[in-house]
Amino acid sequence: MLARAGPRLAMAFLTVSVLLPLVALMAAYEQRLTATRDAQIEALAIAEVLAEDLGQQLDGRPLAQTPELQHRLDALRRRIGGDVEIVDLRRNVVAHTMPDEVAQQLAQDPDGPIAATIGDGLARTTSGGLLRAPQMLAVVPIRTEDTAIAGAVVLDYTDVHHDMLAATAHIRRATVAAGLIGMVLALGLAYLMSRGLVRDIRQLTQTADQFAEGRYDARARTTSRGELRQLAAAFNTMADRIAARKQALIDLATTDTLTGLPNRRALRASLGRNLDQARRADTALALIILDLDRFKKINDEHGHLAGDAVLRQVAQVLQREIRPTDLAARLGGEEFAVVLPDTDRDTAVAIAERLRAAVASTPAAHQGEVLTVTTSAGVVAYPHDGQTTATLVKRADDALYSAKRAGRNRVHTPPST
Repeated sequence: MLARAGPRLAMAFLTVSVLLPLVALMAAYEQRLTATRDAQIEALAIAEVLAEDLGQQLDGRPLAQTPELQHRLDALRRRIGGDVEIVDLRRNVVAHTMPDEVAQQLAQDPDGPIAATIGDGLARTTSGGLLRAPQMLAVVPIRTEDTAIAGAVVLDYTDVHHDMLAATAHIRRATVAAGLIGMVLALGLAYLMSRGLVRDIRQLTQTADQFAEGRYDARARTTSRGELRQLAAAFNTMADRIAARKQALIDLATTDTLTGLPNRRALRASLGRNLDQARRADTALALIILDLDRFKKINDEHGHLAGDAVLRQVAQVLQREIRPTDLAARLGGEEFAVVLPDTDRDTAVAIAERLRAAVASTPAAHQGEVLTVTTSAGVVAYPHDGQTTATLVKRADDALYSAKRAGRNRVHTPPST
């Protein structure tokens, strides 16, 4: 029996020694495909966030070039490292961070991805390029609130893709090296292979499967020394980098880049969560919607940069005046909102009056000028003014515009029903 076991064991070791480098090469190839797929997903997600925000701010108007839009694209370019282009329905370039020649070339190509996305309304990625144009693009349609297509957002994620490949290059090299080392060890160290190495390789494989499923909180652990331990450390470093990128994406999707406040999407999520909690605990919940008075006049007379300074100052005032449990958000343009958990209507009105007075008494400074602005506010509370988020937002808007019609710089609540 032992005589027969020897050749079988030798054949098993030989088979493993051949398979290990092949498996390592396949794993390296799969890691490269995963990096490419993650880059595509991340690029589409960023472009969709930007397209959705632009669509919500159009309010029936066509896309037009503004300093604020160009400023936002420049900030986005510095943050994610990829060029961005905005085109309108006629494929005219509205704003971009690409070289002018490349931006125009992409927009005007009748058979390119931009024309296709505006035509069929489908988001797409492309790995081909036009002459000197980027090689990897994510194109997402911009839709207005009535779902009509108003243009497209184009994100060049070539650099993002290169960064992901570079971040995982050492992992691929370590994977191949581990396969080759495993082949040598399989021929000479049968005992270690049958105990320690096999266990560690299985652990690394399981961790890689968890990464492929999107579970980036998983961490690889090994008892071996040398290359396998380095490979485990490389796996863990990759997971940390991907988790950081995903957190940056979440921040981008829920934060207003100009003021640093949560944006409209974050407000809707917070209002929904707090409304559910108020229903379960049978407590009150209040919502304040504020709109700056005659803000267009500031932009017209002093410029958009002055308007940006005013918006940032108002955001700081709101954050300073509310409680840690409250949420202040910028809805878009010159409109803000505050969610007040466990707050009844009368208390919310008093808070809104305090916010109104604080905004009026805290001017913004811009290039030596002092810019003062007032605000009008609409206040509603659950359950007094509505049972759903849509109803509360609608009634708060109605109260806000009632305050505007009554002369501005005041706080209104909806009439009792």
